[in-house]
Amino acid sequence: MMRLADHWEDIFDSVRRHKLRAFLTAFGVFWGIFMVVLLLGVGTGLERGVTQIFKDDAFNSVWIEGGGKTSVPFDGLPPGRQISLTLRDLELLRSGLPGIENLTPRISVKTTEPVTFDRQSGAFPIWAIAPGNQVVERTQLLAGRLMNQLDISEARRVAVIGSRVAQLLFGEEHDPIGQRIQIQGTNFLVVGTFTDVGGEGELRRIYIPYTAHLRSFDSNPEVTFLIFTVKDGFHAVDFDKQIRTLLAASHRFAVTDYGAVYVWNSLETYRKFQALFLGIHFFVGIVGFGTLCAGLIGVTNVMFIAVKERTREIGIRKAIGATPRKILTMILSESLALTIVSGYLGLLAGVGTIELIRSFGVESEYFRDPEVDLGVAVWALVALVLGGVVAGYVPAQHAARVNIIEALRHE
Repeated sequence: MMRLADHWEDIFDSVRRHKLRAFLTAFGVFWGIFMVVLLLGVGTGLERGVTQIFKDDAFNSVWIEGGGKTSVPFDGLPPGRQISLTLRDLELLRSGLPGIENLTPRISVKTTEPVTFDRQSGAFPIWAIAPGNQVVERTQLLAGRLMNQLDISEARRVAVIGSRVAQLLFGEEHDPIGQRIQIQGTNFLVVGTFTDVGGEGELRRIYIPYTAHLRSFDSNPEVTFLIFTVKDGFHAVDFDKQIRTLLAASHRFAVTDYGAVYVWNSLETYRKFQALFLGIHFFVGIVGFGTLCAGLIGVTNVMFIAVKERTREIGIRKAIGATPRKILTMILSESLALTIVSGYLGLLAGVGTIELIRSFGVESEYFRDPEVDLGVAVWALVALVLGGVVAGYVPAQHAARVNIIEALRHE
């Protein structure tokens, strides 16, 4: 125990006598591990934010949005024409695209009047849909039921409302199920309430059957979206060209005119994000490896300087009986002590910074819940230990080979 205490006392004494050198050496390692941990934590936050966006909708969904304008002339027609989707396009896709299911229109119900119940009222987004929308949106039922096919075929005036709508219109006093709300002066029976991971905006929505919208408000509406999911065994990426071919023939625009109709393939987009984050992780790994290597090279250079400055001391130690192995252990221990302590502090600082970000609730649409994986932290510590050994071994071996006579003559 005494020998071990003397050994550590030698290390601390060396650090005390060369404070600036020790600080600069340690800071290089500290900063390297701190930046690696910070980048990994922020990268995880970005990945979780994007993944959460995709959790809101079915991964195999395809969204077609109208309202675009043609950018090139076609078939004698000028550019700049607006392409609006209609319910005819719904039937066109249903008959022309094998491998699709849960096909639904999504029509924005335009109204200047608030939705009312009793004396309560509020302005809420109202969407006219088919039951397939609930599959695409991953709507989670809270009470009652969701929309069904009978609601569509019979054009029933029913509504499925978000939890926030239920709270604002009905409060705690009334059960929304079975109550009637007024939309543009027309009564709709509330048959269900829902929640959605998409957040506040989606919880304020009211869904009604699109056929009820045709009967009550607009017999020839403009369709905002056409949405469907892709059956198993079919590739969602293959549908883009087929959709454009069908719609281009119907609306008379060039298939290659991507501004006319916008097609969003969630599965393909998700795969692109996965590839992006794989690249980010690879980049962070390369940056982290390079930063740590730079810090460890600094440790090696400083230890060489330390060995040169302590040449006479090393010679005296050898003269009074210190073996090359003891000299090797002495220098190597100092290198390891600097590396592990500074690296551990850098790890704590990085994890602390990430936790500070979490505690302040720093979130956005593309960023949430940053976190450092425990396994990554353990591997970082292992890498530090190995790096400390490598950084200190060559200077330590050089010190162990110092000639006693030459060392004692050294000034």
